[in-house]
Amino acid sequence: MAALITTLEEFQEEYAKGIGVKLPVRGIGREASLDNIRRFGDGVGDYNPLWRDPRYAAESRFCGITAPPMFIYGASLGIGAAINGNIDGRRLTSANFPMNYAGGEINFLKTIWQGDTIRAEETVVDVVTKHSDRIGDFCICTAMVEYFNQRLELVATKRTNMARYKNLGGGKTIKYDRESKSNVTETAPDPLVFERARKGNAIRTWDSVVEGEALPTLPKGTYTVTELFLFTHGVVGTGRSPRAALEAENSKDLGGGGRYDEEHAKKRRNMPGQFDWGPQRVCWLCQIATDWAGDDAVIKSLDTRVRHPNVVGDTNTVYGNVARKYEENGERFVDLKVWNENQAGLPTAEGIVTVALAR
Repeated sequence: MAALITTLEEFQEEYAKGIGVKLPVRGIGREASLDNIRRFGDGVGDYNPLWRDPRYAAESRFCGITAPPMFIYGASLGIGAAINGNIDGRRLTSANFPMNYAGGEINFLKTIWQGDTIRAEETVVDVVTKHSDRIGDFCICTAMVEYFNQRLELVATKRTNMARYKNLGGGKTIKYDRESKSNVTETAPDPLVFERARKGNAIRTWDSVVEGEALPTLPKGTYTVTELFLFTHGVVGTGRSPRAALEAENSKDLGGGGRYDEEHAKKRRNMPGQFDWGPQRVCWLCQIATDWAGDDAVIKSLDTRVRHPNVVGDTNTVYGNVARKYEENGERFVDLKVWNENQAGLPTAEGIVTVALAR
């Protein structure tokens, strides 16, 4: 095996060698069983009855249970090719190069029906160098992910971006604004899922939408270890770490990819403490759109950027507004600008959701 990669220049060079390579499919996919769909909802804090309650779903246009659009993350977060490309993972360590999820662009093509099995195929696409005042030079690594069902139908595509940067060293952590400046107060996240109001089966028409109007806010409460646990085990999965991985990452607990181990999170990932999966906030950005649009709407695409960390103790609220309404090829669309803010009013994740609405 080749030696460890130690410089960002070498990493970029080695990553670039894999551009165009399609990685072997990992795992057997994830079945959209009622239990798995419900666990996904538990993991993202979305108790929409459209994909939890068989009686409610039977009265919808689907006539039964379907999975939420973001259930593709239950099959795969689609980050493998963007993290390592085609590089042997044993040549990379977070002691040299931590990684953070930077967002991506998802196009939703088909409904995921109860009983479908979704799998992902990943292809290495690109790598570019950028600069940040907080972490210095870093690489944005891009991969294309294709999600298929058991009928070999293309369900969704995702262009994934991951940031790879040189470890800050010396226990230094990424600095961002966490000082409470807004009127958002600490609150337990659990009750919020039951208290959430949605458009539901009341049809939202395209004609009734006004550009610039605000969406009802989506409070997510104060991020806890339980929220991290629920997403890890409800969405990502319950895989365990072999001894070699624990030793390589110098950790006794790599649960959540090392997110549970506070010392590892600080020294190996340069985070202020235990921290979330970036895709968890992407699911929140989609949820505010589905809650607003209602059961008859169709989520067409989601383009996101994850800009800052979210650590245990941060209090999160998702906001949105109608950026644009337009007609194209006989369909009527609305673009929603959505973003998540912490207690300092700092946008930590943002995106554009395109929704097709009835006339």
